[in-house]
Amino acid sequence: MPDHSHSTEAARSDLVGGPSPRPAPSRGELGHALFRLWLLNVLAGTLVGSLWFFDAPVDRAPWIRVYVSLALVSSVAVLALVPGAAFLVIWRWIRSWRLACLMAGFVGAWFLAILYTDTIVYRLLRYHFFDSAVLNVVLTKGSGDSIILGAYVWETAGLVIGGLTLIQCLCSAWFARRIQRLNGEGVRGNLFLQPKTVVVLGFLPTLLFSQSVSAAADVAQHREALRAIQPIPVVPRVRLGQIIEPLLDPDAARPPEMDLLPVNATLDWPHQRPEIPADAPKRNVFVCVLDSWRRDMFDPELTPNISAFAEGARVFEDHLSGGNGTRYGLFTMLYGLHGSYWFPVLAQRRAPVLVEAMQAAGYDVRVFSSASMSFPEFRETAWVGVDDQSILDSFPPGLVSYQKDELLAEAFEAWMERRRVTRDERPFFAFVLIDAPHQPYENPGGPYAPAVESLDYIELGRTTEGPELVGLQERVRNAYKNSVVHADQTAGRLLDTLERAGESEDTFTIVTGDHGEEFFECGFWGHTSNFSPPQVQVPFIFRGPGIEPGREPRPTSHLDFSSTLLELLGADPAMRGGYSLGADLLAPPETRDRVVAGWSDIGLWTASGIFDIPLTAPGLGGWVQELECYDLPWDPVADVALRCRTERSALETMARECALFLKVR
Repeated sequence: MPDHSHSTEAARSDLVGGPSPRPAPSRGELGHALFRLWLLNVLAGTLVGSLWFFDAPVDRAPWIRVYVSLALVSSVAVLALVPGAAFLVIWRWIRSWRLACLMAGFVGAWFLAILYTDTIVYRLLRYHFFDSAVLNVVLTKGSGDSIILGAYVWETAGLVIGGLTLIQCLCSAWFARRIQRLNGEGVRGNLFLQPKTVVVLGFLPTLLFSQSVSAAADVAQHREALRAIQPIPVVPRVRLGQIIEPLLDPDAARPPEMDLLPVNATLDWPHQRPEIPADAPKRNVFVCVLDSWRRDMFDPELTPNISAFAEGARVFEDHLSGGNGTRYGLFTMLYGLHGSYWFPVLAQRRAPVLVEAMQAAGYDVRVFSSASMSFPEFRETAWVGVDDQSILDSFPPGLVSYQKDELLAEAFEAWMERRRVTRDERPFFAFVLIDAPHQPYENPGGPYAPAVESLDYIELGRTTEGPELVGLQERVRNAYKNSVVHADQTAGRLLDTLERAGESEDTFTIVTGDHGEEFFECGFWGHTSNFSPPQVQVPFIFRGPGIEPGREPRPTSHLDFSSTLLELLGADPAMRGGYSLGADLLAPPETRDRVVAGWSDIGLWTASGIFDIPLTAPGLGGWVQELECYDLPWDPVADVALRCRTERSALETMARECALFLKVR
């Protein structure tokens, strides 16, 4: 057997700067060493990428297992082209082979660390780093208020990257010395480790096989095979079924292709502009939103202050947010439009007709938020016409969410006092966002225990079953409940301020959540990842002049709020269809289908299930998800095409509504 000890010792000696009797490896030898390091990263990346399939069925067919494995290898190889390109630059420009090994090790370490982090993100949210939603978080000012990772995550990342850099550096040095020794002995290199061989006999056949199976599954609509590769972030595939659709049986069971937001579409809204009559009573409006407040977290024990307020209010028992995140929950509430209109509205920086109508009627519009109104981009949409001095969303650095909530309440009290002292008689529209219930569930302590002191996202991502999951769910849920307790105290303080100021009886007051929050009931943590009940069902409490107290069991939505409020303020109900897609909150239909929105998809709640529909049509290839249908626990249904036929009318209505206020160039 060959003696590898000399190469290992030489590599270690070279890297620490000790004496070495041998010359440096040639450029060709270093290049082959870095190629082998790249192959090692592909292999390690494939093992890491297998974590994307944490919830894969145990009884999956063997041929699908082979298909998924080959698709995973080809996908990781495509992703590894990025560090591969960096290796090429290092080989071309770095003259010191030791420094080249160190830099290549650092690049490879980052590749594997990012890949592992992506598996954690995917387990939590079903997003990838390559999704535009993640890029929006990274690039948008103010996102730090929404994404708080904690010191432990950064410390762990630093240690892991440092360790991987050392390991990969040693590997590349060992490869270089081993290749140098074999060349010196006249031994030919391993044919199967040559770049051309790897591409011709490895990568291309793997890619061809996985694409062929994918194309066949698309034609046959084999849902198990199509769903099997969804966790893989980069798996381009030819949608052969769409290409040859004219040749297929017209009665074949295929879900429809829907393009809810065409690339060349622009906003054409409103068709009619509502007005508040000059002689109408000018009622105040107070909107209090608790971030991430899910419906089953509204009860007298957990939220005693809001529950006491609700005794004289109308409580909506079957209410959905308009989305699974703050962006779409508040957008649908303020605009009365489906979340699919967010991007056209943002592109034109259009304010809600609700806010414009109240400003035209002389309302003093104020915004109090513990989270930045720059992320999501509400300063460019909902509040684009509001004076910057009327928006409070900036606080001293170092404060956590519940501390900001306390300062927010103080600011609201001070504003109400200034109105009293200055005898400001203008009606007001005050919007308040309380942030404590949002991750990481900051609170000063509470009655629910045991509770996590801080969220460990790594633990959340890797804990998916067994007693460990049950215990983690309890601890995380209790931390959330303690934050809801504090948010209820803040909301009670705000409601008391209205009462003391003598404004409560003449004010339309709304207390609600922007979206829900999940604790792995459906296989996810947090929000923005699906349209299941935990993520989109929220409390909605409405009180004010002319609103009958009691319980409303009929289905309602955030979509209904803006037009209902405008009509309560005197706007013409006949104009509702010209600016809103909502119904009347005070007289909702007995049954209805409801639309909810996410970053890149639209959900449709129907009697047959919850449809998850891509916002844009997949086209002939690419990575856009398939149209899917789920039951309430968010398990995929077997026959999607049959559900689509059953709910054809609901799907067509939703498509028309998503296009009603668009103009296609």
